Amino acid sequence: MAEKTFQLEILTLQRQFLREPVRFIIAPGQEGVFEILPGHAPYIFALKPGELRIRYPGGNEAHVAVGGGFLVARPDHVTILTRSAEWPQEIDTGRAERAKARAEERLRRRDEHVDVARAQAALQRAVARLKVAAYVHGGR
Repeated sequence: MAEKTFQLEILTLQRQFLREPVRFIIAPGQEGVFEILPGHAPYIFALKPGELRIRYPGGNEAHVAVGGGFLVARPDHVTILTRSAEWPQEIDTGRAERAKARAEERLRRRDEHVDVARAQAALQRAVARLKVAAYVHGGR
């Protein structure tokens, strides 16, 4: 019996990042982490920067750093609209470490010139990128 799948499409501001059949995804929502399976009821979720886990038919798993956005679920198709998406091997860990340190410093200072929400979002993106980069040796 064939595994049930749905079409996953990830679109960034610059490109179509991915369009493939998948078994399920686990995504970082604004209200917490959630899982999408084939046949999911139509729904729109707000995403926060974080790690997107993808399970393909056959059991292979992939991890993607997403920069927030929206996920539109339909029973046979899921579209993710995000500012950015990166495979582990695309992530510059040195740059992500520096971005994390800058965001932490801004949050530590908290003077009137610091946009706290922006600094928190930058920290979330950097942490997500570093977490996903740890999978670089696992492959896709």
